[in-house]
Amino acid sequence: MENNMTDQVRPQQQEGPTDRKKTGCGYLYLTNNIDTEYPEFFLRLGKQGGCPAAFLSALAKVSSLALRAGVKKEDLIRIWKDIRCPNPMWDGPVQILSCPDAVSKALSEEP
Repeated sequence: MENNMTDQVRPQQQEGPTDRKKTGCGYLYLTNNIDTEYPEFFLRLGKQGGCPAAFLSALAKVSSLALRAGVKKEDLIRIWKDIRCPNPMWDGPVQILSCPDAVSKALSEEP
């Protein structure tokens, strides 16, 4: 398998919108730099630390790597959509079923 990421150098600075979604674990913040030459995004929970925050950090890093390897954003949205946890939450009129579901909803919204 060829690694097409070897020539990619992360820019010193990138800007992207940050979305906030209400989840059962607190507010989830997603900073989206997907539609750039060096696609990446960052996830963090309003609550600091703990296993959920560590998991979301790992999810963002692996997903950013997948995007740079050519995985389409729509494929990530599809696999995260409707994943459920024990604490679903309403974010206004939208039900958020889990943190991955919140990420899928944030990434599928038009800027």
